[in-house]
Amino acid sequence: MVYMNAQPGCTDPQALNFDPTALENNGTCFYPPTTYVPTQIAELPAAIPEASGAEFFDGQLWVHQDGGAGPIIHKLDTLTGAALQTYSLTSIENADWEDLAEDANYLYIGDFGNNGGNRTDLRIYKINKSVLLADTATAEVINFSFSDQVNFSNEYHAHNFDCEAFILLGDSLHIFSKRWLDFKTQRYTVPTTPGTHIAQLRDTLDVGFLTAAADVSDSGTVLLLGYDTLSVTSLWMLWDYPGTNVFAGNKRKISLGTAINMSQAEGIAFSSTTTGFICTEKLLFFPQRLLRFDIGQWLEGPSSTDGSNSDRQFFVSPNPFSEFLSIDFQGVVKMGDSVSVMSMDGRIMVNAPLRSGQNSLDTAKLPRGNYALIVKDGDEISVEKLVKQ
Repeated sequence: MVYMNAQPGCTDPQALNFDPTALENNGTCFYPPTTYVPTQIAELPAAIPEASGAEFFDGQLWVHQDGGAGPIIHKLDTLTGAALQTYSLTSIENADWEDLAEDANYLYIGDFGNNGGNRTDLRIYKINKSVLLADTATAEVINFSFSDQVNFSNEYHAHNFDCEAFILLGDSLHIFSKRWLDFKTQRYTVPTTPGTHIAQLRDTLDVGFLTAAADVSDSGTVLLLGYDTLSVTSLWMLWDYPGTNVFAGNKRKISLGTAINMSQAEGIAFSSTTTGFICTEKLLFFPQRLLRFDIGQWLEGPSSTDGSNSDRQFFVSPNPFSEFLSIDFQGVVKMGDSVSVMSMDGRIMVNAPLRSGQNSLDTAKLPRGNYALIVKDGDEISVEKLVKQ
């Protein structure tokens, strides 16, 4: 009898590089381009044009606004978007509130918006839920600074130490930076104990957008929400990671649309293990909105289309490849059809319009490794696994 030792690999059947022999997920899964449109519930009230943080607890959705709106939280009707109740937390101030997090006993308010990169009073308010809505409610304060920040000059939207997102995971608060210079996010951790702390840099993820919100489900799925300079809104799903190292597990990017349907997305909150709410700010003439999301389809069973099936309309050679790829497409080309090479971290490395017959892609500058060929044919997306030698 022959025994085979299972090696670490991609354990997600939806991934392009799923390894059925792998028992330990090593974070190498990569996925086809994914698009999803959240369901709009309603426009938010005119009195809440800048809902920048959200959290769902005690069966209710709570939101707050940016600095300038005062230390106020709103309880929203999740069917109509109406403000059911509004509470003023007069014992604290709102310099620039950006996100909410919670545990069983406390609500955490992130007063760490840092557009200029020059704040030296970054803080998180910690309020006991049992007295949250009382006029006499007081807050403990978690003051922090970033471990790698040495420049505190005012560089409006031209630095890497803005912050709008955090979660509570394990015994720490995990803070995700909003990096204006490179559109990455860095994860920092601080303890939940009041006092003055150094937010320790843990790792970095190239999200490709300005990170505006985060939340974590009861099952541990982390969502990062953000948008780019073209107002394209996206979501990163992070799950099946070791311990609390959320960037070390599965990572899937989902495009949610543009300002037309999303305005400026600023808050996200789970209401169950796979569903929840997104709140958006007013952007130009696009209204503030309340939307519902459901990510269950990407956590349950296979869903990707693999181009290796027998009825595909294209053939690719050589594979493994080196200097070029040749794609022979046998179908009828429509407006917007394309062929792309995607890296394992979801970046489009080569892209060209799709043509009937022979298509040639220059891949000479791509580093060696695993890729996916993405053929967009109308509403269909087909995928072929590739290796560059």
